[in-house]
This record gives sequence, structure tokens and C-alpha cells, in this order.
Amino acid sequence: MIRYLAFTVADVALAIPVDQVAEIVPVPPITRIPRPARHIEGLATLRGRAIPIMDLRKRLGLVNPETGSLTRMIVALPGGRDEPLGLIVDSVGEILSVAGAKSPSGDPAPWFDEGLLSGALEVQGRRVFLPDLKRMMGAP
Repeated sequence: MIRYLAFTVADVALAIPVDQVAEIVPVPPITRIPRPARHIEGLATLRGRAIPIMDLRKRLGLVNPETGSLTRMIVALPGGRDEPLGLIVDSVGEILSVAGAKSPSGDPAPWFDEGLLSGALEVQGRRVFLPDLKRMMGAP
């Protein structure tokens, strides 16, 4: 059984493996950095450590982001790395426990760059996309 943390970005359901999640926090103050990639918001200090902050809405080419009361930052460890990455998401949902899930047939998400996804799941009749965080960290 694989467990995923479900979250939304611009009304799109996404999930990452729970073992890649360090914590979920409100979005902290962000220090802007000169000439970052379009989807990098800057750096934030969390527990005395500076971490890069990526806005998943921008990275996936979705709507212009607006921070609301449910907006959170997922502190992720992409691919088991020691370097944390902050992911700004619209809301965080539940933990999904999935046994033997398969990617649904057909085009998984025509509005996403396919290189940014590692697959998709069908969970209770809804499609949940699995972003590939290691690829997302690269240049757009």
C-alpha cells in the first residue's frame, strides 16, 4: 500500500508520496532573489534553514496565483534528497492509501507538460496527478 498526500493547485488534484513530505506549514515570509526562474518565489527561512520556494501553480502553467486562507506550503524532500523544497499549493487534503493503483488510460493531462508528471491515479472516481518534483526543480 502506497500513501500519498493529496493537495490542490488551481482546482487540479495532485498528490506526492508521504515519504517525500517533511511538514506542512502556512506560507512563511519569502525573500526575493535576483532573476529566479519564473516559478521560484525566492527563499524562506524555516527552522533556521533557508529553503527555495516553488509556486506549483506557476510551475504547472496554471492560473495566476492568489494566496488565500487555505494556501499552504508543503516542505518536500524530492526523491529522498536531503535538500528541502517548499511547494506553495492552494490547499492540502487527505492522505490517500492506494494499493496497486495504475495510471488511467488515455492522455493524462493535456494542459501539463508531460515531463512534469510521473503519472496519475484513479481514486474514488477522480483523477489525481502525480507531479515529478525532481523534474520540476529543473529549468522550465
